[in-house]
Amino acid sequence: MLGYTETFRVPYDGEPIHIDLVLDDYRIGIATVSSTRDDHGLDPVSHGQRVAVILRTDDTAAAFETVTSNGAKALVLPHEWLGRLLIAWVADPDGNPIQIVQNL
Repeated sequence: MLGYTETFRVPYDGEPIHIDLVLDDYRIGIATVSSTRDDHGLDPVSHGQRVAVILRTDDTAAAFETVTSNGAKALVLPHEWLGRLLIAWVADPDGNPIQIVQNL
């Protein structure tokens, strides 16, 4: 997805509660609120906007098309920003905003 390779998933089948994605030397892990609470004993905020994730890509328009065609909710269509970036916004399954950005 967007150039990332999935390297870890729990469980292997069905709806994941945790996945790790790797791109070059960067790794991002994503866990559900219930996994964070039940498996790790933390007390995460489970409502409202808690995070915005920024993902860099070489092709914002193509990445936006890929994630929205796979079910991500479109928030803002790809558009130029600051005269040097092309950005778009989608929502993750919990409604948190994800910015997809490329240098122009």
